Amino acid sequence: MPRPAKGARLWFDRNAGLWFIRDGTKKRGTGCGIEERQGAEERLRSYIAEKYEPPKEGRAVGLLVADILTYYARNVAPGQKSNASSYAIERLVEWWGGRRVSDVKSSTCNAYVEHRMRQPIRQATKTDTPKMTSQETARRELTVLRAALNAWHAETPLDALPVVTLPRQSPPRNRWLTRAEVARLLRATRQLEDVDAGRALRRFIIISIYTATRSGAVRRLGWLSNTLGGHVDLNAGVMHRRGIYDDETRKRRPPVRIPGRIAGSLRRWRAEDMRKSAVRDPIPFVIHFRGRPVTSQRRSWTAACNLAGLATDVTPHILKHTAITWMMQSGIDPWDVSAYAGTSLKMIEQVYGHHHPEFQSGAAERIGKRK
Repeated sequence: MPRPAKGARLWFDRNAGLWFIRDGTKKRGTGCGIEERQGAEERLRSYIAEKYEPPKEGRAVGLLVADILTYYARNVAPGQKSNASSYAIERLVEWWGGRRVSDVKSSTCNAYVEHRMRQPIRQATKTDTPKMTSQETARRELTVLRAALNAWHAETPLDALPVVTLPRQSPPRNRWLTRAEVARLLRATRQLEDVDAGRALRRFIIISIYTATRSGAVRRLGWLSNTLGGHVDLNAGVMHRRGIYDDETRKRRPPVRIPGRIAGSLRRWRAEDMRKSAVRDPIPFVIHFRGRPVTSQRRSWTAACNLAGLATDVTPHILKHTAITWMMQSGIDPWDVSAYAGTSLKMIEQVYGHHHPEFQSGAAERIGKRK
């Protein structure tokens, strides 16, 4: 019995160092290198849009999951604020593409999760023990499959809409850094062999811990207004976390007041970077490595954590988590914490509420007392 076709998908040719589109026996170049995955995904979407002819089948047993995902990638995903679904669709097509919609059930959803958890993370640094895909990642990908099925059903009603079974959601992380641990981490950045990498990581840590900003937004910061990311406006005392043309997404990035504790450091860094000399031009990026923007700091982060004696559960995202925890412990109103960190009030109350000094204080004081 022939193997079912996986559908159009991206494939990286290690020999050529380029992304290609594989569609059955066809192979089309994208002209994009390993660091240009977003451009390769755009070309994949264009390719799918060119060749796609939507089936008119309404029976779940007669439709391929690949048709559902292709319809979603062409008609729904491009209009979303976040482009995270494009990566999920690629992973889903690899496993679900040749299966029929009627095959979507609890057992196959569980099998997909097990399959993904056996796959290493592509972005992870190559080591003897590669980091595997988490259950939470597989869960997010299945939510995209569910959204695709619902979108198709709204346009062309299915005779039976399958139920996508999701694995149990992971509990929120309770790990956060103490002030002593942050101090050790900052000292470790000065001990790194690569001085430039240590300086970039030190800036990243200081900005993240004092502004409760997500790591990606911190690394895209510039000294001037730009389209790639946010920028630091020292004259107004405000840090803008989004580019001038960026749309807001679920992971909100509102402007934030620059704390007085880091304002002086930012002015000094800006003066250093924007000073033109005979050997280099001004550097417009806040986080940079030898004048170039930084997209990843895995090696320097791991090295600094090892020097600071921090375990592997300490990831860059823990800095935002720590900043919110510190604010709650200081007794700041949760509403103000939500606005400052760009995190929903519901999330602040559910995940960080117990850190607040007034957490359930009214109930605890009055319980057992007479009216």
